[in-house]
Amino acid sequence: MRVYKFYPAKWGLEALSKRRLKVSPIDELNDPFEYLSLDLGDKSVRAWAKRFRETVSQDNGIISFSRNWFQPLMWAHYADSHKGLALGFEVPDDLLFKINYVDKRIKPASDVDVSKSSMEVLIHRLLRTKHIEWSYEDEYRLVRPLENCVCEGDKFFAAFNDKAILKEVVLGARYQTSDAEKLSSELKFERVIFQTARAEFRGFRMTPQKLAGLQKQL
Repeated sequence: MRVYKFYPAKWGLEALSKRRLKVSPIDELNDPFEYLSLDLGDKSVRAWAKRFRETVSQDNGIISFSRNWFQPLMWAHYADSHKGLALGFEVPDDLLFKINYVDKRIKPASDVDVSKSSMEVLIHRLLRTKHIEWSYEDEYRLVRPLENCVCEGDKFFAAFNDKAILKEVVLGARYQTSDAEKLSSELKFERVIFQTARAEFRGFRMTPQKLAGLQKQL
């Protein structure tokens, strides 16, 4: 599946130069409801949910991708107001899981305390559920054990590899050309496709710039 990672220009160029992706520990994700989409009205449920979140957060991090690069809000929020870039990767479908978006908190089944299958269904939903206001992200996730990542200070990184192959670089509509000729040459040698985003003329999405004279360079 082709999926995209958005970056401000500085961090996107660093990711390309070092051939790596940032892995986010779950406690550092920007949604305080992450893995807490359960209805927490009951005190005992709150206690269980807290333990669950702590357990899944201990050893794993995630790399968040979007299914496409056409959503202008993604450029605005994650690519420095369209001045950054999006990296397109080919990732095996079975390594990604799609986020589902809901408008109400999840209520556990009545037999969840005694039924293993009900508990498994609940955990499966919690790992894949966010509020509907995040739906513009069209998010797919790749889970990475932190112990398998490169650690630099308090940051974690995973190298581009055969499970996340760089295929595409999309430069934002407001991207400013930088002094990255060597990097650009290296990437073209690797047969990476370059595109430039622009605003649609008739709609409200981003679309590829077709005119060669308006293509941006790294």
